[in-house]
Amino acid sequence: MGLWVFYFLGETYLYYRGYIGFSFFINLTFALFLIVPIPRRLRSRRLFMGMRLVAAIIAAFLILWSETRFPSILRTVKLLSETGGVSNAYIVRFLKDSVNITQVGILALILSACIFLNKRIVLTPLAFAAILSVPLLAASVNPSDMNAYLNHFYDKESKRVVTFDRPGNNAPEFDIVILQVCSLAWDDLRMVGLDKDPFLRQFDVVFTDFNTVSPYTNPSGIRLLRADCGQERHDDLYQNGPKKCYTLDALREIGYKTYAAVDNYAPSYRFVEDIKTYGHADQPIEMRDLPLRQYDFDRSPIYDDLAILNRWWNMRQTSQAERVAFYMDITTMHAGAHWADDRAWWKRNPSVLYREFGVRLFSNLSTFFKTLEASGRNVVVIFVPEHGRALRGSSIQPPDIREIPLPSITNVPVGIKFIGKGISPIPMHQITVPGPTSYLALAYLIKSFLSAPRFDRESLLTPAIINKIPETAYVAEDRVNTVVKKDNKVFYCGKDKKWTVLPASALK
Repeated sequence: MGLWVFYFLGETYLYYRGYIGFSFFINLTFALFLIVPIPRRLRSRRLFMGMRLVAAIIAAFLILWSETRFPSILRTVKLLSETGGVSNAYIVRFLKDSVNITQVGILALILSACIFLNKRIVLTPLAFAAILSVPLLAASVNPSDMNAYLNHFYDKESKRVVTFDRPGNNAPEFDIVILQVCSLAWDDLRMVGLDKDPFLRQFDVVFTDFNTVSPYTNPSGIRLLRADCGQERHDDLYQNGPKKCYTLDALREIGYKTYAAVDNYAPSYRFVEDIKTYGHADQPIEMRDLPLRQYDFDRSPIYDDLAILNRWWNMRQTSQAERVAFYMDITTMHAGAHWADDRAWWKRNPSVLYREFGVRLFSNLSTFFKTLEASGRNVVVIFVPEHGRALRGSSIQPPDIREIPLPSITNVPVGIKFIGKGISPIPMHQITVPGPTSYLALAYLIKSFLSAPRFDRESLLTPAIINKIPETAYVAEDRVNTVVKKDNKVFYCGKDKKWTVLPASALK
């Protein structure tokens, strides 16, 4: 077997360290393939040995890739092409965030030992011993325990519902503005130094452990628009949910006129169609005549978010509705988005570009808040990102890839801001909600605000209201992958349908 022994030793080492999975039968078959003798008298022996070497290299690469938590090769190529491809800056980020120097050093020592011993002893038994050790020694997570936990979690969530009560005749009137922003996690903000930006100080309430559940745009949008019910399974999002779950429908029933807007029609992933069908959002307001600020990865235009917000506000000013609710999705931070006049955007450091987008977004939203303040109307602003950007990779997932909904991707900064007469634009004491929460907490607070006797901070945020904010245990998922926090550990179930405990390197 020669130096192929290193492949199996290195592979099992990475498995035991939690960096990859291990396909026992596939690896055993591959090892047997490598030791099948080719007769010395065979006339074309060199040709067959060369063919086996080429086939072995290809097979080794495919096996090892399948054992990582990376998406399939084709999907990875597609995702990276959408974000600018593999630039020098991307390689630096990948090496920095996804490659552990200590582990590389250990693998180098294993390789050195194999090279030294290869001509002195037969190493093949060592390779088979490593392979056979996996089913014999590897600690595994009981899948029945985790599946039972998930079933109990979803059963409990299916019974949680928030119902809005119609405001009384003397209840204060206020509008609700829901701003959902793509690709903005706490981890991203920390990486570019925006996690303590003054913009975040404007919110009266900030959630520090809010789980978006989904790592992608469409399901996150649907979840927010169905916030009145507990957390749903991913597949259930693309079915008609119970009528009681739709937040905008519930607001319409108690007298709110609703609007919707997007800054990008997102034809490649049918976002507008999904939020209308599965979230009961309105048809977004027209924006094609507004200034174009960016292009998304698919060259679809991203229109200026401040211009869109101002257009809606003008519509609201002319409306006779006593109460209005407005939902807007903002994609300016999306991976692959770039300034409209930047033709060499893919050569730039993604973190630098991301920070530029963040500074511009925070400035535009702050300007919009001032416009609302100047109007004298009462407004509740809910700022809730869809998911993170994954600017930093980890040992199991490269930068810009969001297939696995790790906490660093789904833990986002959610803020609630009150705007009205007598309410300071910058709260003296910002309330922090540190517990694990998700969308139901937002529906609960809206319900509480609707029942408040006055529109002031003291009435809207009483200690009783804050203490009863519903918590939601951490369960995140997409089409294939599920991540669960339980017993101070983080469990992962991926394409192989096996539960494992994620190493600390995956969660940094």
